[in-house]
Amino acid sequence: MVCLLNGQVKDLSYLRLRKEGGGDFQYSGGMDSVLDANWTAAQVMKVYPQTASVFLELKTDCVGCHLGKFCTLVEVAAAYELPLERLLHKLREAVQNSTTRGEKT
Repeated sequence: MVCLLNGQVKDLSYLRLRKEGGGDFQYSGGMDSVLDANWTAAQVMKVYPQTASVFLELKTDCVGCHLGKFCTLVEVAAAYELPLERLLHKLREAVQNSTTRGEKT
């Protein structure tokens, strides 16, 4: 599967589409190089819902924001004066911890 992400064609073949109990479809994939600074806040929370707590913990307004589908993580970090590497680390850590505890991604 390929999609256009921030003006670049991205190969998303590593993502697996699975149906959730309520009939919703979710994408899941490994964490190796999946999550990067070019993802939008909305994409991160859609693929990895457990990351919403990170955005809240860091006092951003990304959860529920209508602009989340446009703001990349680079822009989120800049807008909230957060070091980008700290934001990425915390997001990756949230995904890793939920996977370690056996939660589905």
